[in-house]
Amino acid sequence: MTAYVYERVHGSPPAAMHRAPIGLPLLDGLTIALPWGTIVAAGPSAAPSLYSVNHHTDGVASLYGPVPHWARESAAVLNSHADPAPGTRLVINREIPAETGLLTGAETAAATFLALRALHGPPAGPHPFADHPAYRTALHARAAHALLTTPGTLEHVPFDLAAADLRVLIVDLGARHSSTLPTPPGAAARAAAALRASGPSALGPLLTGAHTPGDPLPDRALRTALDAGALGGRKIGACVVALAPTTALPEIRRALTTRLTPDLPRPPRLLTALPAPAEEPHL
Repeated sequence: MTAYVYERVHGSPPAAMHRAPIGLPLLDGLTIALPWGTIVAAGPSAAPSLYSVNHHTDGVASLYGPVPHWARESAAVLNSHADPAPGTRLVINREIPAETGLLTGAETAAATFLALRALHGPPAGPHPFADHPAYRTALHARAAHALLTTPGTLEHVPFDLAAADLRVLIVDLGARHSSTLPTPPGAAARAAAALRASGPSALGPLLTGAHTPGDPLPDRALRTALDAGALGGRKIGACVVALAPTTALPEIRRALTTRLTPDLPRPPRLLTALPAPAEEPHL
């Protein structure tokens, strides 16, 4: 669809199209890639421009005027790639709603970086997102692994949920409040050690231990998931993210829908995921 929109907007197919997954911070410094992210289609032009599949009523945005909120990360990558910014048309397609609070912008920056590198070669200067854990995850994630990141280091930690018959369950509550409080210092390193020693199920209680209570709806969603069989979880963005056995998922889904729907404008949206790899370019 992204390539189709690019051609409809610009009259010719894109020259490159790359996808970068969302880096989900299970704990600060311990991240997995989700199966959804941002796709960026790109082609050469006389001047840089940006267009959003998700905000199509905004039309084509110029890099040299007011930059809309959805274009900020791509604009920063364009400006850092060369001076002046390379003439490039970008079409941006984010695959899940921003209201989930799971999009950090790092996935959009990573997809833009890959597209610009394909068109114009490596960047001339430092990249503004290079040290962001979600950005590094978007570029380097492996299937069945989590990434443990510290400044200057990156380690792939085994996290094979499929082999353990587990899934990450994302409960989108439809709330507007999407702040995520920091986890305790050292939590990511302790979790990585537990994963190496005991396997994926060891992460469940550590997620619950990192949950910050005080927001009634996420607190109730987490308690409901735990009572129905989840191994652990915490609020991330505007969602509750839990680790659950696949056999318990039908009961967890039923319990969450039954208990939460009366207090929501719509039933909670539930997604399940396995750690995804960084994607190869589409073209």
